[in-house]
Amino acid sequence: MATRSIAAVVAAAIVGAGSRWAFGSLIGDSCGLLLANIIGCALIGWASSSRQSRWDQAWLTAGLCGSLTSFAGLAVLLGVGLEEQRWTFVVLWGMATLVGCGVSFDLGRLFGNAR
Repeated sequence: MATRSIAAVVAAAIVGAGSRWAFGSLIGDSCGLLLANIIGCALIGWASSSRQSRWDQAWLTAGLCGSLTSFAGLAVLLGVGLEEQRWTFVVLWGMATLVGCGVSFDLGRLFGNAR
C-alpha cells in the first residue's frame, strides 16, 4: 500500500505542477496562479469533506493540490507589487485570492458532502 500511495502522490504532483505551468502559459502568470489556487482550494475542500476516503485525501491533497497551488508564489507576486508601490494591484489581487479560495473551498466541501 505504501508504494501505491507514494506513486499516486508523485504522479498527482506531476499533473498539478504541469497544470499550474499550463495555466500560467495560457492566461498569464498572475491569472494562472490565481486560477490554480482557486481550483486547488476547491479540490482540497472536496477531498477534506467527511465522505471522502483517506486514499482520496492523500494523493489529491498532498500530491495534486500541493503542487497545483502556490501560496509562496502569491507572496512573491504581492511582495513585488509592494516593492513597486502598486497598491491597488496588491489589494485587489490579495482580496481576489482570499475570497476566491475561501468560496471555492466551501463549494468543494459542499459538493463533497452532497454525494
